Amino acid sequence: MYLKKIRAENFRAFGESATAPALDWSLNPGMNILIGENDAGKTGLIDAIRMALWTTSFESVRLADHDFHVGPAGRAERLVIEATFCGLSDPQEAAVLEWLTYEADGSRSLVLNLQARRHAPQPGRRPRVESITRAGANGSGPEIGSAVRDLVRATYLRPLRDAEAELRPGRQSRLSQILSAHDLMAGQETSDFDPANPHAASTLVGVMNQAQHHIGQNAAITAVQKDINENYLGQMAFAGDSLTSQIRLVGEANLSQILERFELGLAPPNGVPADERCLRGLGYNNALFMATELVLLRSGDDLGLLLVEEPEAHLHPQLQELVMDLLQMKPVASQAPVQVVLSTHSPSLAAGAAIEAMTLVHRARTYPLRIGETRLARADYEYLRRFIDATKSNLFFARGVAIVEGPAEAVLLPAIAEMCGLSFSKYGISVVNVGDVGLYHYARVFQRQAAGESMPIPVACITDRDIVPDVASYVTIPSDGRKRFDKDYAAGEAGLAVAAKKARVESGSDPMVMVFVSDRWTLEFDLAISPLKSMMHVAISMAKAAKSRDERMTEQDEVAAKKAATDGWDAFEKMQSDAIVLGSLIYQPLYQKKASKAVAAQYAAALIRSGAYGAGQALLDKLPAYLKAALRHLTGTVDAPATLAASAAATAPVPHTAPAATSAPAAAAAAAPSATAVGRPDDATTHS
Repeated sequence: MYLKKIRAENFRAFGESATAPALDWSLNPGMNILIGENDAGKTGLIDAIRMALWTTSFESVRLADHDFHVGPAGRAERLVIEATFCGLSDPQEAAVLEWLTYEADGSRSLVLNLQARRHAPQPGRRPRVESITRAGANGSGPEIGSAVRDLVRATYLRPLRDAEAELRPGRQSRLSQILSAHDLMAGQETSDFDPANPHAASTLVGVMNQAQHHIGQNAAITAVQKDINENYLGQMAFAGDSLTSQIRLVGEANLSQILERFELGLAPPNGVPADERCLRGLGYNNALFMATELVLLRSGDDLGLLLVEEPEAHLHPQLQELVMDLLQMKPVASQAPVQVVLSTHSPSLAAGAAIEAMTLVHRARTYPLRIGETRLARADYEYLRRFIDATKSNLFFARGVAIVEGPAEAVLLPAIAEMCGLSFSKYGISVVNVGDVGLYHYARVFQRQAAGESMPIPVACITDRDIVPDVASYVTIPSDGRKRFDKDYAAGEAGLAVAAKKARVESGSDPMVMVFVSDRWTLEFDLAISPLKSMMHVAISMAKAAKSRDERMTEQDEVAAKKAATDGWDAFEKMQSDAIVLGSLIYQPLYQKKASKAVAAQYAAALIRSGAYGAGQALLDKLPAYLKAALRHLTGTVDAPATLAASAAATAPVPHTAPAATSAPAAAAAAAPSATAVGRPDDATTHS
């Protein structure tokens, strides 16, 4: 048996579809991972399951006034939560026969429909909530009985849980509940202790009675007991009365009280005597608690549903990966299958999880990433499983995603956006560097298979045009006949090549995922022919100097290299009046690997952040058209916000030297609209 679907209306962040999305989520039978930013609705979704099913820890689960959705018209008066179970075994169906729903295909399911109504608070009294849970779709069946409740309780691990406290002894402790529910505890409640043979007990109750017997025979205990009775307590008894005491173990010798005295803890670390009591860290105690819950879930015949909020709590990244492997592990034949619903904010956990098990929650909407729901092909899932690491997996928690193909873009774009007043941090945008290949794999994670459905998360795939200007004579002509230079393309043909790049990712029905192709060649080259050409010249010159010193530049070396490049810029610029030729010369050290692209981007980012090359809208207008369009798409803006632009300009340091003036042809070329930035092929991108 597993939870197939959870539906909710007017519960927490979920509305009734008119003004806010209702919850209608179909689950996987095994692993279900809820990802997304804070306040997206992940906890509300898990709590909806708890409210409908209750929990194995028998905690108080009841609806309160604040659980009702608040919309433009105020707080809702009614809410509904409905859980549907499928795959019941014959014994499970027999136990809940009168509550079953018979589906049209002949199968049988168990539907729990919770309906609640809130009453306005009376003066001096709290708001009152009435609720009832019935069987059947829309609550059309009889009220749920205890047989159903005992069958479908879920195991819940709360966020930032105190695992050590959960495993301590005490009345109705979690450990005693887990132990008492285990199959191996059958028969342990009977006593097989025989006073005539005091060494033969084997059951827990028998062993406890055996211990009590031996304690009563202990010389020290009997002596103290005799002293109390004869010398003190007996002196207080009236004639004919008997007043005696007996030293015993606390409580009765029944199984529940025995189990409530147990505690579970980690053994001491290596090198410490096994009988020493050592406090262990929160992380390993948390892992112990999860392991104990899994033992119960995989040994029972009832619903094996584990709800976990933030399993990464107190765990370092490597241990998080092991925990995820354990949760995803398929049970052996003798174990019952476990369905897991967990929420996480950990890129490490997300990196180790199967993408098809994930559901992205965004503004109270659920977007399952399973096969058939996204535009990912079946083979794409395995590809991404191999290449998504903890760095790339942050795309699952972002409000916007910039997918780039190299370290230069990953380093430089955030700096440019920040100084334009479009800080990626402020807008919740993640930059994902996927390397030279596979960009479309990552983009399709955010594209939906259903026609007209779109995730409200802007995705910008930023890629190079990779058509070399004819003037770049240092670029090798390919011997295999491949088209590489501008002259190799007929009129309009380069635009078609760019359009083909975009079509591999873009879908006409999804405006949120767009491809932005560089206007000419690469990011660095396009910046080298833009009004920021002097900045790229200085950055590449510094990277070239660093390369010559085996990347071991001191601060003094960097200052000297920067000064030399800055002082020599005017003379360098006058070498060529043509902007394309000049840009090719600036870019040449990067192409010939005389300077590192990543290091050049690092220096360029520092120069941009210095404020010497502009800020706010002024800087945004200097960018290549495709880059400007990408930033606007990611941030949902038309221009840089004036307040942020003014702030960026006010806090920028005084420039060391003013940037050189930009030639009119270059400025016109940079400011001209580019069809490649807005998704339309156009011959204006060619330079034949």
